[in-house]
Amino acid sequence: MVHTMIPFVLRQLWRFIILLLGITLLYVIVLMVWPESGSRLAAFAALLVIYCLMAYVVIPNLMRLFHIFSKPDHIPLYVTTGDGWPSDPVNIAVIARDRKHLREAMKQAGWYEADPHSVKNNLREAWSIIFNMPYPTAPVSTLYLFNRHHDIAFQIPTNGRMSARTRHHVRFWRLEPPLRDRHDRGHFDFWSGKLRKWLHREQEIWIGASTEDFRPLDVRWRTGSLTHGVSHEADKERDFIIQTLQDQKLIRSVQISEPGEHFKFRGQSFRTVYTTDGSLRVVHIK
Repeated sequence: MVHTMIPFVLRQLWRFIILLLGITLLYVIVLMVWPESGSRLAAFAALLVIYCLMAYVVIPNLMRLFHIFSKPDHIPLYVTTGDGWPSDPVNIAVIARDRKHLREAMKQAGWYEADPHSVKNNLREAWSIIFNMPYPTAPVSTLYLFNRHHDIAFQIPTNGRMSARTRHHVRFWRLEPPLRDRHDRGHFDFWSGKLRKWLHREQEIWIGASTEDFRPLDVRWRTGSLTHGVSHEADKERDFIIQTLQDQKLIRSVQISEPGEHFKFRGQSFRTVYTTDGSLRVVHIK
């Protein structure tokens, strides 16, 4: 009884803190910022600063603090955001000799490797989205599996301008034993069990989560921060990746790790509810 009550109490406390912050924000806006601003432009600037602080700093860090006391312990069928909430479903695994082999195959199939995050690259991505300018190698948001962020990501823009507004994309994590002190070692054990017939070879297994960004902008429902609008049909995106590799005759075989079960879960944005068959397609690269 105690074990079930503690997470409940923590969730209610977290919600109360977020509510209190929201009330405080409204108070600052209505009673302090607006009357004292003297102009609409100054009020807008103040609102923008407060929004950015709340959506990108205060609420995400409160969530990280919350997960210190209530660590998520889920079956790793999906990857998570930096503050521990569900994001994209895990739906593909690629067997390749090494990272270079994976890169060469994806490049030959028409995929662009995503640039790493940096101030310059992030600003260039924002410019690409706002003004629909070409940037086929734009960074993708950082997501987590095995308690670490993705090792490599690929994308194909789906608009004529090759901008970061809309795109196919997939993130990959190399399957490798975690450190002993990692609380989610069970994630490695889970995927090792599913992929045991492909282990112990002179090749690497890359676990992937693929989705399609089909709208330039959407809102994360937990923090209010901005993100891409993502298609809920992740299985179609997985099949698209496989098709691009098959078109270039790069695949030796495609198998299913084990029969999965259909499941549904809510993604990051308000309008994204993923539906997937729960299976993992295992692609063996030539």
